[in-house]
Amino acid sequence: MTRFDAAPHTQIQGSAGHHRMTRRVVLGGGTLGAAAAALGALTPLTALAKATPRSAPLTQYFDILATGEALFMTFYQLGVVHHHALGLRGAALDAIQAIATEEELHLKLAQAQGGTPATLNFSFPDGAETFTDLGAFLRTQQLAEELTNGALNAWVNDMATMGQPRLAQLGAQLQQVEGGHRAVGRVLAGANPYENWAFGPVVLDSFLQVPQAVTAAGFLSPRPGNTFAFTPAPAFFPGVVNTSPGQL
Repeated sequence: MTRFDAAPHTQIQGSAGHHRMTRRVVLGGGTLGAAAAALGALTPLTALAKATPRSAPLTQYFDILATGEALFMTFYQLGVVHHHALGLRGAALDAIQAIATEEELHLKLAQAQGGTPATLNFSFPDGAETFTDLGAFLRTQQLAEELTNGALNAWVNDMATMGQPRLAQLGAQLQQVEGGHRAVGRVLAGANPYENWAFGPVVLDSFLQVPQAVTAAGFLSPRPGNTFAFTPAPAFFPGVVNTSPGQL
């Protein structure tokens, strides 16, 4: 088993929606200080948790899903592209590459169901620093995965309410994987414990609120100096299995 090099001191403080980490972690020669400081990942979701009609066509749901998958696939693939600057190598780099492929497969699924990304240009809360500083990269990664897990909770509830049990199950299939991505980020950041959610928070009334939540978090507001174009990832990475959700 490949070892993640890490310094020995970790402290995490705060509520489930606000974590503070004071660990210095070394990954592939890069030093990370305060990797997950003040994530505040659930704040934009909680602020937008208000009733939204669930009568939208299914294509709208898959459009939103495709947009999110394109965004976060781009994030992970840019992490791979800039892995030297981030100090990612070995098992840490493999993990990011595998996640990028998983997000690519999720995007292809959404597109196969008629989904179209609303944009192919994205922003990140920390701008260009996201791909030069490991702390910013992992902070963004945790925010992204907490947003995604909250969104998929809402997807499951919407589909159940709309009488779409197979699509509700699909949301659970996706959420199983995205929860794993969150845990991987905590491993890379040296969090203790690696996994700290006994239950996923319910923070949205509807999946249709996701675009506003993601925009409020700083991901869908491209501007000069903070615009990142869609960057595809390979649809295959060694060891990635269960590459189809089955028949829908």
